[in-house]
Amino acid sequence: MTLQIKKSLTMILAESALELVPHEIQKHSSVIKHALSKRKKVSDILLDRSYHHSAMLKLKNAYKRGRPDIVHFSLLEATSSPLYIKGFMKIYVHSLNDEIIEIKDLVRLPKTYFRFEGLMEKLFKERKITSPNNKTLLEIRKQSFKEFISEIDPSVVIGLSRLGERNSFEGVAKKLAEYDRPAFVVGGFPKGHFSKSIMSELDKLYSCHELPLESHLVIARIIYEFEKQLKI
Repeated sequence: MTLQIKKSLTMILAESALELVPHEIQKHSSVIKHALSKRKKVSDILLDRSYHHSAMLKLKNAYKRGRPDIVHFSLLEATSSPLYIKGFMKIYVHSLNDEIIEIKDLVRLPKTYFRFEGLMEKLFKERKITSPNNKTLLEIRKQSFKEFISEIDPSVVIGLSRLGERNSFEGVAKKLAEYDRPAFVVGGFPKGHFSKSIMSELDKLYSCHELPLESHLVIARIIYEFEKQLKI
C-alpha cells in the first residue's frame, strides 16, 4: 500500500540558463552564422555558449547563461521518474529572465537535444505547446520567482546549494516529506549561486555533498529519496 498518497512534490529549476538570443548580441557574427545554419531568425534561436561564446562575453551574468542542455538533462531526469509518472510531482522551470515554464502532467520530452532545442524555440515563440488533441503540454509566462512562489503557495520551499547547511539527500527528502505540498529548488545554471531574489523565498537551504554536483544529479537523488519516503 502506498503511504501518504495525498503528498505532492514540486520541483523548480531556478534561474535556468534557458533563453532566446538577447537583442544585444543578435548582430554578432557567431549568432548570425548559427541562425543561418538553422535557417531561423537570430531572434528565434536559443542562446547557447557552445555556439555564441564570443558574443556572450559582454552580456550581464554571462557565466550563468547559455546552457539549455542543463535544463534538458534535468527535465529528462525528473519526467522519467516514477514520482512524476504516477502524478505525485509538479515540474516548473524558472529562467534567469523571470519566465516560468510549466511542464504539464505526463509530458514526454524529446530525449535528443536537437529536438528539445527546437521544442523550446517553438515554446518561446508561440508561448504554448499543445498535443494533436489540443491538450496543453508546455506553457510559458512572464513571472518573477517571488510572484510564482506566492501563486503556487507550497507548504515549504527548500533550496539545494553548496552554500547551504550540510545534510544528506535522504535527510532533505525526509524534511520535504514532513509537508503535504513541499517544493525543492535546484539551480538551472552552470556556475555561481542563487541570487538574493531566490534566496529570499527559501525557507531552508541545504548542501548534500562536498562536491559541486550537477543539477540533474541532485534532482535524481532528491526524487529517488522522496520516492522512498512515499514507498513509490
